[in-house]
Amino acid sequence: MPGLTVQDSVAHPMAGAPAASGRRPDRNHSGEELPRLVERWPLKRVHWLSRAVTCAVVASSLGSLLYTPQGVWAWTLDVLFRTYLVFAGTVMAHEGTHGLLGRTVAANLWWARLALLPSMVPYTNFRRTHLLHHRFTNLEDKDPDYYVKPRRDWELPLRALGMPHHWFFWLFKRGAIDRSHVVNLLLNYVGIALVFAVILAVVGPARLFWGMFPTLILVSLLLWYPFAYKTHEGFSTGPARTRSHDYYGHFMFWFSLGLSLHRVHHMRPHLAWIELRQFVRKDPVRGFRLFPRRNIETPTNTRAAC
Repeated sequence: MPGLTVQDSVAHPMAGAPAASGRRPDRNHSGEELPRLVERWPLKRVHWLSRAVTCAVVASSLGSLLYTPQGVWAWTLDVLFRTYLVFAGTVMAHEGTHGLLGRTVAANLWWARLALLPSMVPYTNFRRTHLLHHRFTNLEDKDPDYYVKPRRDWELPLRALGMPHHWFFWLFKRGAIDRSHVVNLLLNYVGIALVFAVILAVVGPARLFWGMFPTLILVSLLLWYPFAYKTHEGFSTGPARTRSHDYYGHFMFWFSLGLSLHRVHHMRPHLAWIELRQFVRKDPVRGFRLFPRRNIETPTNTRAAC
């Protein structure tokens, strides 16, 4: 497709990642210079924090399958608990696409693969599409994640479930699947299969199915609706600040491990999730509400909240 530099973009999986020296430019994927930050974390501290979260998430989400709940409420809590843990793992894998899990390409690859293990999703496709999402945000033919925008409302849950598989076909259609990609993808799937084969042998098919099947459905909805569709809703193709939205409040920041600050992340993709905390804004409208509100910027430089 003319103008789509898939091969150039995916050839550098750590584009925009921290340099070995630890000095990272305040510049977004559009090349726009940004104001200097108030606070930065040492790279080593960033890596260890995210790796610790990854280890805790993987151990807890898979280890909890060894326990068999008794009763409807226990099963419900079990699935909800694992859903959040798997969701947190996807956030850590996202850090890896930006080179924030280690100083080398290899370190980011292995830690991101580990983080995605509980979701049963291979990192191979995600790694090759995510930076394209940053470079071509909301451009229908160039943004791999534009797929999440439904033509009809009822399509949204189906698109959320299909997103990890969509990435492969999106890349294939654009000639970005080579032999090395196929080999890596198959090896990634083999690794996932081996881990879950061991779990299956230990806990049995019923526990594995009911522990993972509803979890994976809920994770897809949790990740792609509030933190992909709603954070790009409107799918503006104007200035970078209008293409993504932030949620107000510290609760959403800690719950999503930084995904709530989606505009800030797109403007400053070199920042680790914990470094985004300084950009959290309080909702200017006080009072209890069931659904958190978003801060939405428009091309006229006015802000709306919804």
